[in-house]
Amino acid sequence: MSLVRVDVTSKVKGKYENGHMNLYMGDAQVGKVIETNEGFQHEMAEGFEFDKDKIFRYEQENPNEVKSYVEGCDEGWC
Repeated sequence: MSLVRVDVTSKVKGKYENGHMNLYMGDAQVGKVIETNEGFQHEMAEGFEFDKDKIFRYEQENPNEVKSYVEGCDEGWC
């Protein structure tokens, strides 16, 4: 199974705690933003990525998702 990259930016909230911004999705911490001399650094939890001002989560592709209602049309029964 392959992973899909899902934009979850709108679901992530920030809370300023202990000198840095913690990032949460629901009750789960998904990362934090730390200010350094080089600027802001984003440390993300496993399965999450910060890219071009957006936050993404990698998820398993849904194996039960119907991609086609017909299969085997090359066998001539469609």
